[in-house]
Amino acid sequence: MKIKLSTHSRAHNKSNARYLAKGWVNTWMTPADLIKWVTDGKAWSGTHFTSGHRSQDNASGSNCIVFDFDGELQLKDFWATSTAMQWCCLTYTSASSTPAVNRFRAVFPLGGIPLTTAAEHKAIYRFISGKLADELKIEFKDDCGEKAERLWFGNTECETQLNAMAFVPGSIVQAVEVPPEPTYEYSSTTTDLDIRRCMWLLDHHIPPSQDGDYNLTYIPVTAACAAIGDTMVECWVNWVSRGHHGDTPSNLDHQLKWRGLGQRSGPASIFAMAKRVDINWRRALPRELQFSNSQAIFEAFVCGPIACAPKSLFRS
Repeated sequence: MKIKLSTHSRAHNKSNARYLAKGWVNTWMTPADLIKWVTDGKAWSGTHFTSGHRSQDNASGSNCIVFDFDGELQLKDFWATSTAMQWCCLTYTSASSTPAVNRFRAVFPLGGIPLTTAAEHKAIYRFISGKLADELKIEFKDDCGEKAERLWFGNTECETQLNAMAFVPGSIVQAVEVPPEPTYEYSSTTTDLDIRRCMWLLDHHIPPSQDGDYNLTYIPVTAACAAIGDTMVECWVNWVSRGHHGDTPSNLDHQLKWRGLGQRSGPASIFAMAKRVDINWRRALPRELQFSNSQAIFEAFVCGPIACAPKSLFRS
C-alpha cells in the first residue's frame, strides 16, 4: 500500500532544520520509496499539509503511525514482536543510534480510509503503543508520534529493515474507540505580577528539561505557560531551547505543543516546580517580585501537587 506523507528536500541529514516550516510537498509513497527517501538523508512527515506549510492546523489526515524509539529497546527485540511483524512496514535507525543503544523509527501503515482528525491519530497511536508495551514490557520515553504533523529526519548512514506487505488492517483501525477531545480555556485570573514571577523563575531558577524529563518537567511547564497565555511564548521557547527537548524543532512550536494543555494549570504549577527545586525559592525572587505575607500563606497552600494537564496526556 502507499503511505500518505509530505516530503522536504532541503534538509539533508538534519541540516537546515530552521527552514522547514514551509516548502512541503504532498505525495504518496510505498514503504520501499520511503526507505529510499530517508536513506538519501531527506525529511518527511506522515500527513499532507495545506499550502505546503507544516503545522497542526494545516495537517490533512494520515494513514500511518510512526514511533520514535530512543534507546528503550533493541531493534531485534522490536522485530521479535508479533505486533511489529504483522503491522510494521519498515524501520530505520537515527544518526545517534549505536550498537549498544538502538535509536530508530518504526512506521505502521493503516488500512482503510485515511484518518481525518488529530483525535483519531492519537487514539490509534495509543492503541498500537499499548500492544507493543504489552509484548515488550517497557515504558515508552516519548510520544511525539501521537501528532501526525511530526517532522522526521532522514539519515544517509541509517540501517533499514523492510517488511513491505505489513499494515494495520482497516477493520482493526475502525474498531479503536476515539475519545472526545476536551476543550480548554486560558485562565482569566492570572495577575501581571504572577506572570512576571513565572518568567523570572523560568529564566533563573527552574532548570530546563533533560533527557527523561518529558513528563516530569517539560509537560508541566508547557501546560502552565499554555494556561497563562501568549505572553509566555518567548520565555517558554527560551527555556525549552536551553534543555534536551530544545534539540527537536517541534518541541519549540507553541502552536503545536500548547494545544490541549492548560485547563488545570497556571502560575501555581510553576511555583510548585520552583519549590521542588528549592523549598526557599521565594527568597530568591527580586524585591519587586516578592510575595506579601498573605500571598506567601496562599502560595504555600496552592503549591502542592502539580496539576497541569489531563492524565490522558501522560504516559502511564
